Amino acid sequence: MLPFLHDRLRATEALLATSSLVLVKHNRLDLDLPTALTAFLDQAVASYRALNRTSGENQLLALQAEFVSASHGVNPLTLERVASHRREMQRAIALRVLQRSAEQLRADLQGDAKVLADAGAQLRPIVLAAMQKGLVRPRPGKPMTQAQLDKLWRAVLSDADLSLAARQVAMQVSVYDIQLLLADLIDAATP
Repeated sequence: MLPFLHDRLRATEALLATSSLVLVKHNRLDLDLPTALTAFLDQAVASYRALNRTSGENQLLALQAEFVSASHGVNPLTLERVASHRREMQRAIALRVLQRSAEQLRADLQGDAKVLADAGAQLRPIVLAAMQKGLVRPRPGKPMTQAQLDKLWRAVLSDADLSLAARQVAMQVSVYDIQLLLADLIDAATP
């Protein structure tokens, strides 16, 4: 089953926003930075696990392990126990963890957004052809319901001229993503 990319985007954007809040704590030298970073990493790992993103979950767990090591006074880069400047080392590792986790989140956001953009580009001519065939009639000011979008998608999949292109899109993104993309494209085509 294909993932619901719109939902993954929303969840990843929320994690990125939380990451930004923790970065603000780092920049302000807040004393609760370790607690905030730990909570963010726990949330990110749980979210990636729920979204079945094993590779990203593993990367975040590795970053979490680095921060845990730093919290226990061991520099995770050198594996040496730090006796002096322990707090500075922990803050430096916290910044490194925040930067690398944000890179992971941004890369995942870009990847999902690209897949959706590609699917939208493939759906655009399908929607125009469906309008030309009378399968969909845009109604200004009245967005289509989910039931109407589902019915439209089934009609497109059944149409002899459109079914091959529609099935190609259906192999790339979930039906829920398709319905949301259809709604956006139909709204954009409505004068």
